[in-house]
Amino acid sequence: MPRFVPPSPQATPGQMLALASGVNAALRGDCANCGLLDVPAGALSATVQDSRCRAGRLALLIPLDAGAAALPWHLEAMERGAMRFAFTGAAPAPCRFGWLLAGEGISVP
Repeated sequence: MPRFVPPSPQATPGQMLALASGVNAALRGDCANCGLLDVPAGALSATVQDSRCRAGRLALLIPLDAGAAALPWHLEAMERGAMRFAFTGAAPAPCRFGWLLAGEGISVP
């Protein structure tokens, strides 16, 4: 996956190639703002530790098995480096979710 392109007032050929590569990757959906969350049986909440978490971002959980599909959830907290999901009841069995972050977020010092 392409890396960040440093901002520069000079439009060099190398920077233009890096920019095009980054834009094309984003258009393909290669932004990698996703991951997996394994929830143990009995858990009332689960936390994702990821540097892309920050205030103002939207977060979704995608159930990847029947146990996860039956477990109602809400985003309980979003902060720099972590987000926590709470469940309406305890997870009856181990289950797995995919998670997704969207949006620019709000930069918090």
